Amino acid sequence: MAGIACVSMALAIFAGQYYLKRWGLWNRKGKTVFLITPVFIFLCGGFLMEQYGYHPLKIFRYWILMYGLLLLGIFDGDRKRIPNRALLFLLAVRTCFLAAECIVFPEFWMEIVLSACAGLGGGSGLLLLTVFFAKKGIGMGDVKLVGTAGYYLGFQVLMSDLIVTMAFMLLVGAGGLLSKKISLKTELPFAPFLAAGTILTLLAGC
Repeated sequence: MAGIACVSMALAIFAGQYYLKRWGLWNRKGKTVFLITPVFIFLCGGFLMEQYGYHPLKIFRYWILMYGLLLLGIFDGDRKRIPNRALLFLLAVRTCFLAAECIVFPEFWMEIVLSACAGLGGGSGLLLLTVFFAKKGIGMGDVKLVGTAGYYLGFQVLMSDLIVTMAFMLLVGAGGLLSKKISLKTELPFAPFLAAGTILTLLAGC
């Protein structure tokens, strides 16, 4: 698994560098986040998930989600929006993995499909309700992003993920208010926090 993780990380860094340059985000901040985080995603994550006894398909699925959220977090942190094409790509990849999992585990195909669909619908629906109540601070891009994450994670793991994500947001928001770097009117980008929350949640084996 270590060899596969290293090869996967190298390919992911190559592809990620291409897209960050294409988006105009290959700056000092983007480089720092981008070059350090993949070590935790692929090397530490691969080792831990192997210890948890995850099937290779599940490990690759989680790798793709964590890495995709990392890139979207960098993009959203700078542009304050989430590209629909990237979300459609992640949804398409997850659908391919879903089909593969149903083939590998035919006796559990219904549970696998229901879990993915519950994560997609439940995650989107939950954040959509939040949009109506909050009215500001959460956009439709965030709704679609959470639904995509739920499609990969399933509803139960997504709930753990969102708890960690919200805790990150509260800590950063409180720290920013105390240091007067942000105000109560400041809108924090959601994708960077979801990326951090997802990586921590999955590495913890939740």
